[in-house]
Amino acid sequence: MAKPLIPVETIYERALVLLDEEGDSALSTRRLAADLRISTRTLYQQVGNRENLIRTLVARHLSRLRLEFHEHGDWETTALQWCLGLHDALRAHPHLTELMTIDDGDAVMEYVSELVAATRKEGFDPPLADECCRALVGLTINHTIMEVRGMHDTKLSERDPGSAAKTEASFVQSIRWILAGVRAEVTSARPTSTRAPRKPRKAASSRTAQRPASTKAGR
Repeated sequence: MAKPLIPVETIYERALVLLDEEGDSALSTRRLAADLRISTRTLYQQVGNRENLIRTLVARHLSRLRLEFHEHGDWETTALQWCLGLHDALRAHPHLTELMTIDDGDAVMEYVSELVAATRKEGFDPPLADECCRALVGLTINHTIMEVRGMHDTKLSERDPGSAAKTEASFVQSIRWILAGVRAEVTSARPTSTRAPRKPRKAASSRTAQRPASTKAGR
């Protein structure tokens, strides 16, 4: 009787644990198969090669993200806080994020619907709102990938101990630049008012301007 296949979710969960605890180097087919007590042939049969496993792990992680959306006092703050939330969610599994590519960003776009809606509500045309949100997602993913890779670069941290703080500050500033640029583009595209300028009010006559205060007659 053939041995039943191990649940595929068990494979992915163990692979993520290996990544989180030991990093990319631990995620080999032999190591994973040994941990699961299955043959490498069975592992290939269920999840494919290492690259297929990584891409599925990334997609699986992104599909399970729970990004809370909150509207703040203005659109710029709302968008910035959403990007910071995505950044923190990706940082939760740094070794997995390090293996992401720009193509994986498409899997995040389904979580951007609320941000897109807020951007359109701000008065932005739908194509511009969509493109703006896509740019924000791309920047956040690319920056986070660069950040987690820098975390593992001991030479960089030794050369510049404050590099982490600088990287975080540059991320926030880059987001603000995008938001400011989109806001400026929308403002410049709006037609200017053709209404004639309001004429200045005529100055009050000297008689009116110098009217003395009334006083009560003494009895």
